[in-house]
Amino acid sequence: MSPSSLLGSPTDRWPLSRAVDALGEAARRAGTPGLIWIAGAFYPGVYLNVALFSALLGLAENYTGVDLPSAGDPSQVLRLFTSKFVADLLPERGFWWSVLVLVLLLPVLGLLSRLVVGLAKVSDPRLWAARETGSPFLVETGIADAEEVERRGLRLRTAWRAGRRLGLTALGLWGMLVGLVLGAGLVLIGPVVVLVRAANLEEASPLLTGLLVPPLLLLLVYAVVLMVINQLAMHSLAHNQRGVSSSLTHAWRLARSSPMSVLRATMVDFVLSIAIFGLEIATTTTVHPVPWLAPLLLFLLYGFGGATRAGFWARAYRALGGMSSADHLPGL
Repeated sequence: MSPSSLLGSPTDRWPLSRAVDALGEAARRAGTPGLIWIAGAFYPGVYLNVALFSALLGLAENYTGVDLPSAGDPSQVLRLFTSKFVADLLPERGFWWSVLVLVLLLPVLGLLSRLVVGLAKVSDPRLWAARETGSPFLVETGIADAEEVERRGLRLRTAWRAGRRLGLTALGLWGMLVGLVLGAGLVLIGPVVVLVRAANLEEASPLLTGLLVPPLLLLLVYAVVLMVINQLAMHSLAHNQRGVSSSLTHAWRLARSSPMSVLRATMVDFVLSIAIFGLEIATTTTVHPVPWLAPLLLFLLYGFGGATRAGFWARAYRALGGMSSADHLPGL
């Protein structure tokens, strides 16, 4: 892959320069403090870190019963398609304990999913042009005065109204993605486990680790791709009120039509994640003597970061050719 193909040319669908500009514009729009940051704190992210690989090793360890180096909490797999704020709230007591907690919290998660998908919908850049064009998009999202939105920023109740009838579908999207990762793990790791047990190699930990590394790396790549597809599927669901499978299929088609543009978007999102992680470290280090202040500042940081990410992927969705029912195209 040459540097020129990574940067993209002005004729490309979404060159890197436009992706960076989109992130800056999304950050500017999200920069007005408000209750909308509550929705942003729960907006899912793209986590490209070693925690995922450690969780996959933990799952393999549970399947094989063999101690594997660097194996971590397998419940981390359930956190892949949530925000970091939600991930930090889940208990680290094992995979099935986290599943139980999530089942008990399903009603709350449904309400939060409505906020998240509503935030995705009202982050559409067409919103800011609607006040000049008189677009019906304002009516569709429940926004009466785009000029007031421009002046005061988005409100939490706007995202709540925009997510009406979409919360359970968004929650179903999360469940589908987790199921796909777990299913892929069973398919990729299962044969290795059967081979090891058939050959009585449970005690040969180094050999087992070597056998597991290739399928785990493949599973890691697969999970990262799903995390990116999740972003596009969320906006497809929000704008077109699709079902879970239809949203994932549409997102995959958008990504497949311009894979380099999606790669550039992922790189820019990764930069945003690094910036938030750096600010998180700085925050916890600076306010460490004041215990109650750190959680509050981190919540605000996650809220701003989530609102920015929602705005960025809303622009990516449009740049990749994603449409909305408000565009009044046949079939939408």
